[in-house]
Amino acid sequence: MSDGLKQRIIGALVLGALGLILLPLALDFTDPKKVDRSSLIPPAPNVVVTEIVVAKRPDEVKDAADVVLVFDVSKLQPVQENDTSYQGLDQSGLPQRWYLQVGSYEEQASANKLKQALLTKQYKVFLKSVKINKKVFHRVYIGPKISRRSAIADKNDIDKLLTTDSIVLKYVP
Repeated sequence: MSDGLKQRIIGALVLGALGLILLPLALDFTDPKKVDRSSLIPPAPNVVVTEIVVAKRPDEVKDAADVVLVFDVSKLQPVQENDTSYQGLDQSGLPQRWYLQVGSYEEQASANKLKQALLTKQYKVFLKSVKINKKVFHRVYIGPKISRRSAIADKNDIDKLLTTDSIVLKYVP
């Protein structure tokens, strides 16, 4: 046998041996239908259930009739420039309340239109009708706010939005 043929046979055997060793490492011959069912999710923690106590209304609290006082516009007064109170409690021990009068209309439809526009801007709006000199006016209010600063901030935003001059009012019991 010639030397060239020997080298070719030895080379073919070496390449075959390398193929048998490296081919299983390069290709995955496992069953493709087999699914790995092992989980990497840690076990659930031990949760201690706590009982939530529902708050009960105190017996001293009256019915919802006191809510009407929050929207009593007859006790609203314009804020004076020298008034330095911005928050806190009033004489009755309740938080001070600040309102913003945005508009006053003779036609209720106009007041409702403004109310809907302000509701779409996420303001807390309500309407109250007042009688002045035998005429009924429908006023649009925003509030109550517990901080004069937030009422003034809303005033600035609304004045820019509606090109108006709204009035900051304080509830005086």
